[in-house]
Amino acid sequence: MVKKILIALGVVIVGLIVIGIIFAIFTSLSGSRQGVYNIETPSAPLTKEKQTGEVGETTPEGTSRLVIRTGTINMVVKDIVDSVKNIIQYTENKGGWIVSSSVTEIEEIPSGSVTVRVPAKIFDEAIAYFKGLAEKVSYEGTQGRDVTEEYTDLQSRLRNLEATESQLLKIMERSGTIPDVLAAQRELTTVRGQIEQTKGRIQYLERSAEMATISINLALSEELLPIPPAEKWRPVYVIKRAWSSLLGSLRTISYFLIWIGIYAIIWVPLGIIVWQVREFCKRRKKIK
Repeated sequence: MVKKILIALGVVIVGLIVIGIIFAIFTSLSGSRQGVYNIETPSAPLTKEKQTGEVGETTPEGTSRLVIRTGTINMVVKDIVDSVKNIIQYTENKGGWIVSSSVTEIEEIPSGSVTVRVPAKIFDEAIAYFKGLAEKVSYEGTQGRDVTEEYTDLQSRLRNLEATESQLLKIMERSGTIPDVLAAQRELTTVRGQIEQTKGRIQYLERSAEMATISINLALSEELLPIPPAEKWRPVYVIKRAWSSLLGSLRTISYFLIWIGIYAIIWVPLGIIVWQVREFCKRRKKIK
């Protein structure tokens, strides 16, 4: 009886391992090869002259408008890898940098995506160049966020904080008692912290307006591109994505079966020992 059980367990374990290995090989051959390249490039330092993304229209106060521009393009291309390389090369040649880049090659579902930062003054030129690489553009969207009001408020706040800092320094010079000096010092520390935060936000807005963001999604077929906001019915796209997700789930299950089979070296002997102990206890009870 024990021999039959051991043989059955051995067959099951070997079967699980073989099934897992076969499926793992199958999914590896027909699965995905994905490379993600993240390039961090330090922001270009600001010159003494204020650089902005959208300048030309001036507010009544005389402040140039500050606009943060972003764009999205979904397009069909002949060769995803070559198109990504061209996008990266163009961006770097124009003084921009790559925020993220990924190329995924899954059987029948090749795709890629690139997010770049380019000087805002060539935003339209960059959009036109990227569209020129496509056989078909299925979606194009651009947005501009005017942050002039926030930028002006921050500058006013900074001037007020710096004036407060100067007053606190004068108070510290006139203060004679230690408690007064310590109180002024605490207030000065708080104000300086607020000054640094305000300066940081101002610099962020300036740099965001100086460099526009463009996201490009690429595929060999329009059905494989992300669904644009205006579209709701893309059954072929959903079916292919669902099939890809199913393959990923089955791959995970196959790996799990392989782990179970390998660890059978531990749990099978333990199971046999437990089973033998139970049988021994049953026989003891019958004898009594």
